[in-house]
Amino acid sequence: METYNLNVEEFLDSHTKKLSNEMGTARRTAKMDIPVITVSMQPGSGGHSIAKRLAERLELTYVDKEILQPMAICNNVNSQGLEIAEKYRTKGLGDFLFSMFSTKHVHHSQYLCYLKEYVSILGQIGNTVVVGRGVNFILPKEKRFAIRVTAPLETRIKNVAYGFNVSYAEAKKRIANRAAKRREFVRNNFHADIEDPLHYDLTVNTSRLDIDSTVETIIGTIIGAQVNHAFEKSESYILRKQQ
Repeated sequence: METYNLNVEEFLDSHTKKLSNEMGTARRTAKMDIPVITVSMQPGSGGHSIAKRLAERLELTYVDKEILQPMAICNNVNSQGLEIAEKYRTKGLGDFLFSMFSTKHVHHSQYLCYLKEYVSILGQIGNTVVVGRGVNFILPKEKRFAIRVTAPLETRIKNVAYGFNVSYAEAKKRIANRAAKRREFVRNNFHADIEDPLHYDLTVNTSRLDIDSTVETIIGTIIGAQVNHAFEKSESYILRKQQ
């Protein structure tokens, strides 16, 4: 059986040459034939920094709040309205009250519809790292590679306290509030538990790994999945005998 021993640079270079041959061009920016990488995280675990560094390392498009502008353009709505809908994620009475006091208001149901439509477009394009927003619950498994970034609560509290120059108590409060909102958003809209590891292809614990080490771990997994055509499968049975 043929063996592979690729580092990241060789991996990118091989795909650059492949794309150049297929497109008939002399040179092309390296883009891997991989699905959307979704990054979900526990607050304070460093997920945003990891997602951004991963996108930079693999030369993929990074999408966080940037997703709101194209969503607004595609649906001819105000981007500030989408930002409010995303920030507060209100439903029911809260949604109604916001609409009374803001002409730019976008109802939660509209926001979710726009989000799903645009994420579906990203799923067709691939080569993108998307942060949060339950995107891993929107895209089918074969269209995404879902990552969950975690760390012990104590580590996350210290990260937030240091990163935002706030007290231990304030950091703990911020984490609890943010986690509750994310948990509620996923439960209400996708009927799932955001903490369930079965919703993710890879879970990383950053309590002992810095950003670069975590990113390299993820890249190694991506290389292995690419080499073994794992991205083409919705399920894999690792105990099945090889033919």
